[in-house]
Amino acid sequence: MNKKKIQLISERIVEQIQKITERSAYLQMKENPESIKKMMDRKLRTITEEESKQLYEQFLFYLGEALVSDYDTSFQKITKWGEKAGEIAVLEDIPLDESLDGLRFFRQAMLHIIDEEAEKVDLSRKEFIQITSIIDTLLDRCIYSYSIAFVRHNRKKMEVAQLAILELSVPVVPLAKGIAVLPIIGEIDTHRSQMIMEQTLTRCTELQVEQLMIDLSGVAIIDTMVAHNLFQVINSLKLLGVKVVLTGIRPEIAQTVVSLGVSFEGVSVCGSLQQAITMVGFERKNEKPASSGNSIF
Repeated sequence: MNKKKIQLISERIVEQIQKITERSAYLQMKENPESIKKMMDRKLRTITEEESKQLYEQFLFYLGEALVSDYDTSFQKITKWGEKAGEIAVLEDIPLDESLDGLRFFRQAMLHIIDEEAEKVDLSRKEFIQITSIIDTLLDRCIYSYSIAFVRHNRKKMEVAQLAILELSVPVVPLAKGIAVLPIIGEIDTHRSQMIMEQTLTRCTELQVEQLMIDLSGVAIIDTMVAHNLFQVINSLKLLGVKVVLTGIRPEIAQTVVSLGVSFEGVSVCGSLQQAITMVGFERKNEKPASSGNSIF
């Protein structure tokens, strides 16, 4: 390839950042005006507008540089750029499909600029194909690394959120010194039962709980696995010196438990949380009689 001509095109790509951006936005606006509106309305939270601009300029610089420098080095730079951009997209809650659609218009704008510049420097057809091939390959690599990073960081974000939800779903609520209640709501699977075990033991130790009421009125299904895991929790609490009272077992669940041959022998059971609270020593105090003093009523 004619190095001088390629150098000129490389420089023009970097110099025409604004033109490439405007053409990309124009093409996207023409096809999907709503997507442009969303982009304009979005407020950045984890990076500044200036940092976003610098990131974009760096991307164009890498593409332009790739035409005149070592391809493998440029390939690695584009890969790392895509990974960084994918992570930022997750932090900014930018949908993956929106980003990939934007890159489609960017590709069109980029190739349009290259076509214009190729005509100015009288680039041969073979040289033009070689240039566009380099740019296309790097853009594809960017999309790949961006998508992989997006999925990885998004999965990590979801796992953190799920963990937080699970932790909140095991609320050991203290009622008085040494007495607490654990209301369990929803389905109990293997992962959640392990979370219940860990969180309950930790919280009971922290709160110095002596009596714990486990309310199951919000649990719709109890099978053999759930019952087994529940007994593991109870036995572990016993080792810590915590007395456990089970409450809120629904009639249909009681029938299922009996049919499964699960025994609650050795475990205190109450029909409702109210009964359990009364059993552990809580009583409603009688209201004091009204004062016999003067009253305006």
